[in-house]
Amino acid sequence: MSRLAKTIEYLIYLFVFLLPLATAWILAEKFIFGFKWQEGTFLLYATEILLWVIIILQVFLMFFKKRSADIHCQKSLVVLAIWSLVAYTGLSIFWSTNHTLSFYWWLKLLEGVILMFIVLKARFKIELVAWSLFWAGVFQSILAFWQFLSQEVISNKWLGLASHLSANVNSSVIETGGERWLRAYGGLPHPNILGGFLLVAIFSGIYLWINFYAKHLKDNKKITKKTIADFIFIVFSLVFCSFGLLASFSRSALLALTLSLFSVLLITFFQRKWLTMSMVLKYFIMLILAFVVFNSWWPGAWLSRFDTNSRLEQKSISERVDTLDQLDWNNYHYGFFGQGLGMNTLVTYQKYPELEIYEVQPIHDIFILLLAEIGMVGAFLLFNVVRLIIKSANKVDLMSTSLILGLIIIGLFDHYLWTSWTGWLLMAFGLINLYKAENLE
Repeated sequence: MSRLAKTIEYLIYLFVFLLPLATAWILAEKFIFGFKWQEGTFLLYATEILLWVIIILQVFLMFFKKRSADIHCQKSLVVLAIWSLVAYTGLSIFWSTNHTLSFYWWLKLLEGVILMFIVLKARFKIELVAWSLFWAGVFQSILAFWQFLSQEVISNKWLGLASHLSANVNSSVIETGGERWLRAYGGLPHPNILGGFLLVAIFSGIYLWINFYAKHLKDNKKITKKTIADFIFIVFSLVFCSFGLLASFSRSALLALTLSLFSVLLITFFQRKWLTMSMVLKYFIMLILAFVVFNSWWPGAWLSRFDTNSRLEQKSISERVDTLDQLDWNNYHYGFFGQGLGMNTLVTYQKYPELEIYEVQPIHDIFILLLAEIGMVGAFLLFNVVRLIIKSANKVDLMSTSLILGLIIIGLFDHYLWTSWTGWLLMAFGLINLYKAENLE
């Protein structure tokens, strides 16, 4: 059984490393008047298959093991709150406009919940999970920077990559100096999702950097060649991840990273945690230098993202503002019980049939979006889950809470944390990290 437990542990590390992998099998596509309805497409991700392998092995381990391992969140109120939310969202399938689609998204939610319990039950090292995330971030950053330099995303069905060029209408670009520049996608469906993932990867790198000093310098351990190699790798990889995030041109990710780091600096100053403060301050300086270098190589590129008078930025802002009208306050049933999981774009299209389906996007704020899809009842249940998880956490780790703050900031401006498989996994791991986090000081 110990060998099986070890297998599950290393499969979890592999799952974390493959988290940004977008490889998926298209189970069913939905077209409306000849246009593909993206939110109605049924996908089976390669990482989902790996997740179910982990689930089956964990069930097998629990069945044959006499005494189950301790679970930090195995407190009745937390478990009851989580399964109450799952049960309620399952019931919302019955009043959904499209039962099949809501069931599909409910399964995604269920998988995320099962993942939380399995990871919390499994015995693994936070440091190795951080390394897995960090390595994944490094690979994504290298791919992203190469895409930005070549101004092309090459399609690859095995990696789940679609082709993108700056000249393509459906590609995400910026405009500066009369030129169109393709934003980096990495291996993810959209540059903003790449930015959100790299936010998590950068926090993992900072955690490893702090851990390095705590282990080797604070305890006066002997410095070896491997120690020096690890230090150089962490520092240079953080530089790569910073450039990868900048190449995505994700304003929400950069804002989230900046405010999260600032919150760490502010709190560590008052708590006098000088080691954490010094490491975060060093990375902050590194990020500023990377931003300066990036803008010296491509003058005006990032500044165009803050130019509200440019055509693309006005379009981006107006689209985000327009999506807020999708929350129908006059429909009491929707307001109280919600539209149903995955129903926001379909309900909006039914309300405004004059729009083309590609013009209809989910609400660009996950808090308003979840209020639209699961209503006030579901939002209350979800809030209660998060509240109880934070309350029952064994440790309140500063880096973990700051990371969640970053995800909350992203959620205020983007919808992918609620409408994509990768986004749901990022939120799940963010909550898991509250339990498994290790205080370094």
